[in-house]
Amino acid sequence: MLFQKICGIDLGTDTIKIRDKNGKFFLYSKNVIALREDGTPLAIGDAAYEIYEKNPTNIRVIWPMAGGVIANSTEMEMVLSHLLKKFSGIFRTGASLCIAVPSDITQVEKRAFFLVMRGKINAGRIRLIDKGIADAVSAGLPVLSTRGHMIVNIGADTTEISVISAGKIILSQTMKVGGRKLDEDIATMVRRKFNLGIGQQTAESLKNNLAFMINGPKLEQKVFGIHTLSGLPKSELIPSLAVSVAIIDTIDTIVENIKSIYNRVPPQLMKDITREGIYLTGGVSMILNLPEYIRKEIGIPLHHIQDPRNSTIRGLVEILNNKDLRQFTYTLTDLARMR
Repeated sequence: MLFQKICGIDLGTDTIKIRDKNGKFFLYSKNVIALREDGTPLAIGDAAYEIYEKNPTNIRVIWPMAGGVIANSTEMEMVLSHLLKKFSGIFRTGASLCIAVPSDITQVEKRAFFLVMRGKINAGRIRLIDKGIADAVSAGLPVLSTRGHMIVNIGADTTEISVISAGKIILSQTMKVGGRKLDEDIATMVRRKFNLGIGQQTAESLKNNLAFMINGPKLEQKVFGIHTLSGLPKSELIPSLAVSVAIIDTIDTIVENIKSIYNRVPPQLMKDITREGIYLTGGVSMILNLPEYIRKEIGIPLHHIQDPRNSTIRGLVEILNNKDLRQFTYTLTDLARMR
């Protein structure tokens, strides 16, 4: 397969999703790299994730993104270059890329996306688009209309809250709180309540398999870790209720920020949002009964976008195929004019 000349990239802190303009080819991979002492890559993507938390001291495992922005540009280039070659079979320079980014990051942080794509990857035409716009398109919202729409994307490392009207972000906030904070909450609970030290992967598994809001099944999951008192390996059965209680405070923090943004919406748009409701997406939104919990706490309608884990990349593909929507993407030159 030859490299698709135009494709969209959802560059997440935890995962990278790449899809070609025609929607035929799709790549989903962990956004992580394992490096040897000399700086050469040992493993990239899912293979590096298998090493994570098991790596010896002479192997560094690095997540190139943090808080929705590029934290390590050299490593990010390595990861993307490898994944694009894997995606395409034969990598061709000069391909056009469209990347979804948080709307309220700085000019410098946005510029970093362009610089990474221009480096080792040597992409051709590079465009960015606000993630909130891509999610709104994926939800089937009429983003070109002057009506107000509110989108909440709860991802691995961030929660992005966006208010959209006429194809523009009117109000937005990117909280550095997401699935990983929930994993930390669960790991802390297991350490304090069960005297067991577990890693992020185990905590994430507990979250995905057991966590619920409001009501949920009484399940248990056996996990292995290091006993904090004896220092020896030990296993414990962790109940779903303990996992669910552990994440409530962080979930409530997210809910309070959604309320805060909603209360700041201009009056002429608030009426639309109150009537139409809020649209919820992102991988964390798949926690059992979380949409119902947020709906109950906020008091207005809430719609859970279908296949929320992949909503941003779906929206990107739609934007690439719609001339009217492509006007909301921007190049490095456009970014310079925004100052």
